[in-house]
Amino acid sequence: EDLRLPLAGCQTLLSPIVSCGPPGVVLSRPVILSMDHCFDACLDNWAVRLKKQNYEGAWEDVLLMGEELVTEPYYCQLEAETCRLFSEQLGAFALVGESLHMGASKRLRLVLFSDAYCSTLEYNIRVYCMDDIQDVFKEVMQMEQQLGGRLIDEPHVLLFKDSYHNLRLSIHDMPQAHWRSKLLAGYQEIPLYHIWNGSQRYLHCTFTLERLSLSTCDLTCQLCVWQVEGEGQSFALNFNIAKDTRAVDSEFLLMDSNATALAGPSAFQIPYLIRQKICSSLDAPCPNGADWRMLAQRLKLERHMSFFASKVSPTSVILDLWETQHFHSGNINQLAAVMADIGKQEAMIFLVSDGDC
Repeated sequence: EDLRLPLAGCQTLLSPIVSCGPPGVVLSRPVILSMDHCFDACLDNWAVRLKKQNYEGAWEDVLLMGEELVTEPYYCQLEAETCRLFSEQLGAFALVGESLHMGASKRLRLVLFSDAYCSTLEYNIRVYCMDDIQDVFKEVMQMEQQLGGRLIDEPHVLLFKDSYHNLRLSIHDMPQAHWRSKLLAGYQEIPLYHIWNGSQRYLHCTFTLERLSLSTCDLTCQLCVWQVEGEGQSFALNFNIAKDTRAVDSEFLLMDSNATALAGPSAFQIPYLIRQKICSSLDAPCPNGADWRMLAQRLKLERHMSFFASKVSPTSVILDLWETQHFHSGNINQLAAVMADIGKQEAMIFLVSDGDC
């Protein structure tokens, strides 16, 4: 489904649009939606709002991040690159931000491609600029795969500030005896508003180089990216244009497709009976603090104490969040170590092998 979220003023989209449904379903307990985001995760720099699409298709503000109320149907746990949304309703959601000053920055991902085979003197390097969000990256990779493109370097991440400066890119330091640039200007430029407020999911520019002989295949150069002169980043490129060293259908397209363990010590999902024992042990307040509050502290979730305390089973909500955070890298034995640190015998139940589950 092609969803569009209109932006107003200085707003910028900070996450993909995440849709789950059907809308209107009554949930017996909140679900947790994991949403990638592409900002510096500092709420001193941003006013970040959670938007939800209503039944008429319009987008409404349902939460101002950092000012969540435990009585509301939505609650956010903000991490460095991900937002965990607790929601009592299904639908389409997105994070939209407005910078509070020019120190606010978004993470951009730069990805470089060329044609897999070059039989002419001209050689094109395509530089894609996109929000540092995995689904946009996958879309570009799949498009280049269809075009027969070749990934010529690792993706690079840079910070883009909400200033008055556009993004500038240049390629230089080529061996002049073998290569020259056909770009008339010293650099190419992507306007700030195209990145900050634009509706396109990715932008790109092309650098056309020319080799002086068809026998020349080795290319070394520098890609420079900056907003303010003297404050940019430089990436060294060194490859052979005749060798298809990194096909587009490489591990980058497969990085999120690894099978998730459902059982054993690497599982992300806590077996039901073990979960019940943990909840019954930690939900009741303990005079020495060895209860769900200590579990939240050990898992570095103490900022959300009031939210957990508002739930019938605080421990169950904490475990839900742990499972969500460890979906791709579950480690039940790690959770067992936390339980042992709290001093609960339930930790022994965790110490199982793959064959025991």
